[in-house]
Amino acid sequence: MMSAPAAATCGADSPLGAMFAAAVQFFAAAQCALTEPWPPVPTVANNSHYDIIVVGSGTAGSVLARGCRRCRSTKYDWNYTTEDDQFSSQELQHGAQRQPRGRLLGGCDSMSDMVYTRGFPSDYEAWAAALGPQWGWPTVLEYFKKTERMTDELITPHPELMKRHGTAGELHVSGARRYSHTTQVFYDAFKELGFEMVEDMTDPTKIGVGRFSHTIRRGRRHSVVTALLNKAGPRHNLHVLRDATATQILFDGARAAGVAVLIDGREHHFYADKEVILSAGVFNTPKLLMLSGIGPREHLEALGVPVRADLPHLAAAPGTCPSPAPARYAALLRYLHDQGGNFSETDTMGAYMVNETANPRAPEFAMFPTCLPAGYGFYAGCTSILGFKEGICRALDDANREHELITVALVLLDPRSTGRVRLRSRDPLAPPLIYSGTFSHAADLARFPAAMRKALSLKDTEFLKARGARVVELPLASCAGEEGEAALACRARATATSAWHAAGTARAGAVLDAELRVRGVPGLRVVDASVMPRLVSSNTNAAVVMIAERAADFIKTQYGFQ
Repeated sequence: MMSAPAAATCGADSPLGAMFAAAVQFFAAAQCALTEPWPPVPTVANNSHYDIIVVGSGTAGSVLARGCRRCRSTKYDWNYTTEDDQFSSQELQHGAQRQPRGRLLGGCDSMSDMVYTRGFPSDYEAWAAALGPQWGWPTVLEYFKKTERMTDELITPHPELMKRHGTAGELHVSGARRYSHTTQVFYDAFKELGFEMVEDMTDPTKIGVGRFSHTIRRGRRHSVVTALLNKAGPRHNLHVLRDATATQILFDGARAAGVAVLIDGREHHFYADKEVILSAGVFNTPKLLMLSGIGPREHLEALGVPVRADLPHLAAAPGTCPSPAPARYAALLRYLHDQGGNFSETDTMGAYMVNETANPRAPEFAMFPTCLPAGYGFYAGCTSILGFKEGICRALDDANREHELITVALVLLDPRSTGRVRLRSRDPLAPPLIYSGTFSHAADLARFPAAMRKALSLKDTEFLKARGARVVELPLASCAGEEGEAALACRARATATSAWHAAGTARAGAVLDAELRVRGVPGLRVVDASVMPRLVSSNTNAAVVMIAERAADFIKTQYGFQ
């Protein structure tokens, strides 16, 4: 974490609170209009039959429902955390990493930062090696393009860049039309450090620093619910059931035949004449599989769950500054009025980085700098959202009282460490046990010191050095006495937290076949981030949309749907 004298990078504050509060009250009706109406809840009878049941209406489930053809906004989050492994994340509260998961239509896509990234071709070449050419880069690129409507004005004028983008899909991908002063400062700093400037951060031929595109349309989040599920419209053959929790897969002999669902505390059974698809998310999908007797035999037997399929590989593979206050207030009022202005877009930027020993065809780390103006009030977010211990948050908040605070999130994109998900009990409403496995492979930790030194070197760039930027020393009790390279590694291990893009808990090639069907269980398929045989070198949301589009074609081909 770095601090610098105020007024130079992020801007200062201004006493406009009373006017701002009155204006916000005036525009209250406009604020209510920003939400997206969900489909109406259908009336469904217990023991109803469907061709296909999709369990979960997150990113993948929403795409599948639209693809197969055959709400007011909510703040719900499953609020999962990892278990304390007594090794990593010891400077986080209870040694636990937060794992936010969307508990609403659209899932994590309805609460994410909307960044649109796909990963790199080498990610999908690894998928193809495990699953076959139907998952290779040339094939998946067409599925990315299928749902995408690229409108980013930095990208659309360039025919070479547009060859890799869709123009007729439902999911709008846009970009900020202007850079903030802070973003330009970061660009200049990274350029000074030798990073290549990249116009399109999904360009697989370049690794460098740039501004990300986002799934935003006309100033509003363009989630899969808005873009795809709601576009399906009212249909007699598509029922979207909200406020329902699947508790178990039902079987007819060895075949998956339906699901048991809790609605208002009462159990209902719904049956699938063709198949059941689990799209419950990277933690709830393996939980539901294990509750139904599918998973590691030893674990299931220890809990008294009858084993239907012994699948031992069911495990996780985790791996700019605001404007000055007067501008912020005016921008928010403009947004409430017509969804325009600075609040209608974001110029979030980041840098992809390759260490000397890494594969030059894909980045090894991503750096995401953020600048907080002096007096921002960092403590609450540091403790409640990031989950750090009070001493760390107090040190950062104290530094931020009179100085701007620059934070740099350093994300390892190709971790070799793996974790696992297990049942806490046979209670379907109990949260799963999540073991992050962070730094369980020593090579991951060994790569951090060099990357940390690169991130810290931002303070030595011309603009920040001229303003006296300094590193805020954090009180890390678990690293007392460590020096040099060992101190950097210790800091990485002690403060490690999740980037919130877990995947691979029901991997294709291990738990699933190449068309995402559960091995040894007819009539059961998984379609969400759980299926990834290897993490992609980016945020996972766009990749999950692609997976769901690919799966929709598998399903339509298998059953002859048109």
